[in-house]
Amino acid sequence: MSFLLFIKSLFAEPTFKPGERVNHIRGGSIKRTDGYVVAKTENGVMVEWPCGGFSMIPATELSVIG
Repeated sequence: MSFLLFIKSLFAEPTFKPGERVNHIRGGSIKRTDGYVVAKTENGVMVEWPCGGFSMIPATELSVIG
């Protein structure tokens, strides 16, 4: 049963909490780094970037900085 839950988790849309640090990754390369999640909406995730304002990005193009 746990194996099936693991497989299902691989295809689930990632979730982000406000305040999490993220990188924007598209096509296998990092486009922007060190952003902070502001909010998650149905249109994507609003991210504040240190040198460039805000962006609305699909959740699948973000990676949490651990």
